[in-house]
Amino acid sequence: MDLSFTEFIKNIEKVSKAGKEPKKIVVGYKTFSNLMKDEKFVKHISIDVEDPMIRYFKRIELKIVTEKRHLQVI
Repeated sequence: MDLSFTEFIKNIEKVSKAGKEPKKIVVGYKTFSNLMKDEKFVKHISIDVEDPMIRYFKRIELKIVTEKRHLQVI
């Protein structure tokens, strides 16, 4: 099952509601690929001008890992 944009946002909100400010989102490459198909997700993605391999989602660093389906909000 693929992660939807809504579920992705809910995971980020869980961390925020726990009183912590999300600093990094670790996401699997297949999950990232699926999310990139949703324009609501894409419009919030930005790339670091100094290092194009670093991406951000709403100013939270986004790290893509080799695990296929993975999501962790730190």
